[in-house]
Amino acid sequence: MGDELLWASDIAIKGADLALSFYSPDKMETRAKGQRDIVTAADVAVERFVRESLRKRFPADDVVGEEGGGDDSGGCRRWYVDPVDGTFNYSRGIPVWCLSLALFEARQPVLGAIRDPLRGEIFVAARGRGAKCNGATLAATSQLDLSRAVVHMTVDFDDESMNVGLDDLRRLQPKVLRTRNLGSVALALAYVAAGRLDAVLHRFAHTWDFGAGVALILETGGCVTAIDGSPYREGSTSVLAAGNGELHAALLHALRSH
Repeated sequence: MGDELLWASDIAIKGADLALSFYSPDKMETRAKGQRDIVTAADVAVERFVRESLRKRFPADDVVGEEGGGDDSGGCRRWYVDPVDGTFNYSRGIPVWCLSLALFEARQPVLGAIRDPLRGEIFVAARGRGAKCNGATLAATSQLDLSRAVVHMTVDFDDESMNVGLDDLRRLQPKVLRTRNLGSVALALAYVAAGRLDAVLHRFAHTWDFGAGVALILETGGCVTAIDGSPYREGSTSVLAAGNGELHAALLHALRSH
């Protein structure tokens, strides 16, 4: 796993650098993807680069990406890539976006790499080897008091998702210190692993959004489940992640309270 982690880190850095080469918001070409989502040339080019790199290095592994879908050979190893997590931020020149790359085995994240090229940060983790940012060991928050917690939350933009997100916000906002929405859930999860945020609550997303960040948090001793409290696994469409189990339990209780 050590060699794989080094390789994945290198690919994440190179892929994010490729995204950076497209980064010119005043000249950005975008096209619609769904009702209110977009895709840029960088999303497509970076995902192609990462896919081709993975297939050369690990030809037996499946690869799934946000833009191009994925393989399903039935194997136990599957890579997930989000070439630009935070595409809307990226397209508008808001400097909060990253490349996220994760490896799953037996439906669990075993490796994650998140590259933020604008800040020169690379967050990496592998099962049993801890989590680091630019070589420094990460430590998640020790915040146990829900009323002092800073929580990343997202209110989505279609009607059904928006109503659920607003309900989450109404339940949690009075009970925590602050809520934040970075526009990049992968970076938010990395920030929990780094102790910059205390928790993340995010619904209606995909494994490529969550996988690498979940790997990071688990390696710092944090607690991660789906929002309903069920175990997080490949294919989960929501995540409730906190820097420690006590804070996670408090968040889960608050969400279940009426």
